[in-house]
Amino acid sequence: MFSKTFVLVALAAIGEARFGREGLVQASVQALSDFGDPGAAGTLAGQTPGVLLAGASACAKLELADEIVAQLGDDPQVIAAAAELVAAEKNFNPSAVSIPSICSDASLPATEALRGIVPLVDPDVVGADVQNANSALSLQSPFTADGLSVAEVTSAQGFANFTAEA
Repeated sequence: MFSKTFVLVALAAIGEARFGREGLVQASVQALSDFGDPGAAGTLAGQTPGVLLAGASACAKLELADEIVAQLGDDPQVIAAAAELVAAEKNFNPSAVSIPSICSDASLPATEALRGIVPLVDPDVVGADVQNANSALSLQSPFTADGLSVAEVTSAQGFANFTAEA
């Protein structure tokens, strides 16, 4: 009995470590309620989990990040929350695909302050250590992205183990 309980608790802890992280970005956007029209931050926050799920387009989170800035303004707090969304790890189904997808639309994100930020990827993906370190760096100081897509910036920084998705 003790060993079954221990295994279940351990599995739950592991599951929590990889799942449900969409809520972190959601909370950051929700906290922007002092910006934009009343209720706008909550509405935008409610959209964040959907753009990070496996079935969503890799470009959807970039479009939503642009929409956050368009509706809530370009205050540094708003930009930080939108940047967090751009850098957020998009889920993928490892039983269906073995690598993540990254947006190859060079027009996204359209917000200049969000360009050059690269996303986190699942730590089990080959090369994730490089990509995830690059993602953290890009949040502090975005990479040069003149006319490049997030996928192209990602490749230029040494990570190519992904599918480019327009």
